[in-house]
Amino acid sequence: MNWFFEIQNIWVVPFYPLAAFIMIVLGRTFSKGGPDNTPQGLFANKAVSSFLTIFATFLGLLHAVGAIQWLLAQSPEHLHAFTRNVEWLTAGNLTLSVGYTLDSMSVMMLFVVTFISMLIQIYTHGYMEHDDGYCKFFAYLALFNFSMLGLVLSTNLFQMYIFWELVGVSSYLLIGFWFKRPSAAAAAVKAFLMNRVGDFGFLIGIVGLLWAAWPFWLSQGVPLSFDQLGAAAQYIISAHGEGVLVAIACLLFMGPMAKSAQVPLHTWLPDAMEGPTPISALIHAATMVAAGVYLIGRITPLIAVPEALPAANFIIIIGTLTALIGATIALTQYDIKKALAYSTMSQLGYMVCAMGLGAAVGLDGTALAAVGFTAGLFHLFTHAFFKAMLFLCSGSVIHACEDEQDMRQMGGLWSKLPITAITYLAGTIAIAGLPLTSGFFSKDMILEGALEYSSITYWALVLTAGMTSFYMFRTFFMTFVGEYRGKAHVHHESPWMVGPLAVLAVPSLGIGYLLSGFAGDNLPVFKDYIQYTVASAHHAGAEHGAAHGGHTLMEMLTGNIAATSGMFIFGGLLLAWVFYGTKDGHKWPEKIKTACQPFYNLFANKWYFDDLYSGFVQYVYLWFANVSAAFDFNGIDGVVNWSGRTVMGTGYALKQLQSGKVQTYIAILFFGVVALSLAMYYWLL
Repeated sequence: MNWFFEIQNIWVVPFYPLAAFIMIVLGRTFSKGGPDNTPQGLFANKAVSSFLTIFATFLGLLHAVGAIQWLLAQSPEHLHAFTRNVEWLTAGNLTLSVGYTLDSMSVMMLFVVTFISMLIQIYTHGYMEHDDGYCKFFAYLALFNFSMLGLVLSTNLFQMYIFWELVGVSSYLLIGFWFKRPSAAAAAVKAFLMNRVGDFGFLIGIVGLLWAAWPFWLSQGVPLSFDQLGAAAQYIISAHGEGVLVAIACLLFMGPMAKSAQVPLHTWLPDAMEGPTPISALIHAATMVAAGVYLIGRITPLIAVPEALPAANFIIIIGTLTALIGATIALTQYDIKKALAYSTMSQLGYMVCAMGLGAAVGLDGTALAAVGFTAGLFHLFTHAFFKAMLFLCSGSVIHACEDEQDMRQMGGLWSKLPITAITYLAGTIAIAGLPLTSGFFSKDMILEGALEYSSITYWALVLTAGMTSFYMFRTFFMTFVGEYRGKAHVHHESPWMVGPLAVLAVPSLGIGYLLSGFAGDNLPVFKDYIQYTVASAHHAGAEHGAAHGGHTLMEMLTGNIAATSGMFIFGGLLLAWVFYGTKDGHKWPEKIKTACQPFYNLFANKWYFDDLYSGFVQYVYLWFANVSAAFDFNGIDGVVNWSGRTVMGTGYALKQLQSGKVQTYIAILFFGVVALSLAMYYWLL
């Protein structure tokens, strides 16, 4: 057992799910078909397929626990990353490396991915038990885990990009798992294409970073490594100027814009709900979408310099807009999964904004940069638990209501699905940010940094917090309170499904309290370990981070920030209860909808982003494609075809001269001599 806790063995974690994936795929491929033409064999068996995937994730979780022990054994002020690299590819003077790294960020993500993935896989057994693609689904889950764990442990941008693309491929397979449904197939293609837009910018940013700091990378020996990004930024500024650095930072940010569903590359996320509900919880709540925030954390040293302030401002603006727009759309959704999807989009906007604040605030020498950075990662950590649980709760409801997702066809399910209702309420309380819940601590840390940065950003995020409270309690009241309005027969809860819900409810409510430092001085404080990592990455020094770590939690709890956000949060809860929790409250939403029809139409139509993109594709892209095709056919192909026809025509004409008749050759000779004689005559004159 000690082998799992030795930190140098952490490199095997991604290979556990990879081995499970290979065994399941080979088991299905080389096994003979049964009576119903389904694969038969050891690894094509449902029980074995699920066991392989869950056991592989469990082994990774053991390593994650060992990594946590290694982290806590160090004092925050003397925290050092554990990194190993090996040469993978050499091209001329360039040597690309792969390896693994452990610091506070990667340890956090390693635990989140393995712990939540394992619970979701257990839940999946109950949700997909009767699905014909059961074994294939678990193979895809294993492939996704391999990709995500490889991304988390990457030591450089080159290695991360490889796993970044593998995450995109595996998410495509999972979103379109029910590919016979046209909506699921379309959602998978949309997600794939939208992410390709962001990934293209990400790739150009990587190439630009390699080019702009080429002599620097050659001197370091490990190009594109995360621990050298701060020094690379200084080199780029001195060699090319701050404009090049800002451009590279914005291009790199395009990857997180798509992967973390930031405006305007966000429209794939709600459509991705067409996939099975466990995928909504795994990919679009806890892990895949969090990869973008994690990447911003890794490249923060590149941005957290005064010369790159425009890039940090850009990140803050995008994050704030995403948080606000996602919340407004969620207000109008009746599909429970769509409401949670737009909630995810909004919360990701919170995280991205916080990461931008970590790069922008405190550039005058204060350590609020570390606070903003910490707040974003802390919210990522807490959000993973309660949002995964909320999606799994929605799956339990949908499964019990015979695939019904419209909340107008629900209601009164508390008595029929008590464990689901209680855990959903716990998740709602946490994401709303009620005092002492996980969401409370992480959100208020973000608001603290936002207030230092800009009052507009601060009030936009406070308003978003109020709307989050309203629409989340709206989903709870419409689903679990009142009388049942649907026609479907409500089935009992599945033990395989409610078990993971009960486990996730505990960290959803209490993990923020335990790791915030509020619970006592003897517990590890999330902020301490994260902010010293940031200080090291920024080359700012650990003492600086400790001395100026921002306001204490007690000051936050008693300050204006907590009071203001609390007013909006409890106001949203009260409005949701009046509108959807009381007997006659349903009249008010209709009246408000009528009075604010233009705004309602804007929000209900998702700010017309999909219509804008459809119009662009139909009237601009397809027109340009048709013009290009016409130019290609009539221009490029026309020139080639004309030259071919000319050669063939000339050959045909010359062919007529080779008739084999002597009189023809004599005539040609005669007229040729006459022509030459005339030419010579006129030339001599």
